[in-house]
Amino acid sequence: MRKLILAAGLLAFAAPALAQPRHDPRYDRRDDDLQRRIPSGYEIERIGEMLARVTDAMMDIDIGPVADAVDPYRRYERGRRPETLGELASRRDPYARERIREDVMSTTAGLGAAADQVALAAPEIRRSIEDSARRIDRAIRDGRERYHDERYRDERYDRRR
Repeated sequence: MRKLILAAGLLAFAAPALAQPRHDPRYDRRDDDLQRRIPSGYEIERIGEMLARVTDAMMDIDIGPVADAVDPYRRYERGRRPETLGELASRRDPYARERIREDVMSTTAGLGAAADQVALAAPEIRRSIEDSARRIDRAIRDGRERYHDERYRDERYDRRR
């Protein structure tokens, strides 16, 4: 009798594990494809380095002629040195270039970390969305079946106009 009680207890303990859905190998391929499409944090940080270099190069663009075109009373003198974005930015802040570069790098580092977390969570999010879609479809299908079932119809409320 003890063995029977012990076996019943073990079966009751194992029931939740047995009730779990079986592993579907198709999910592995889809999860790998999904994770492969999301850029890694390292790739995003490399893009951030390129963006920082592009921003630094843009700081050396001569905007004197553009300022002359915008302001008709200001004239560009040919002998004066170029007026760049970097010079304008560092008039009040001598460390403007370094701060802009640091902002770009810290932003892309944060985006890289976020992309890594999204890549980890994406398969579970996809499964949750698919499960919700299946449950919604099932509820709609059950509702339609109930509407056509005479037991659930009430002519007072279902009059068609």
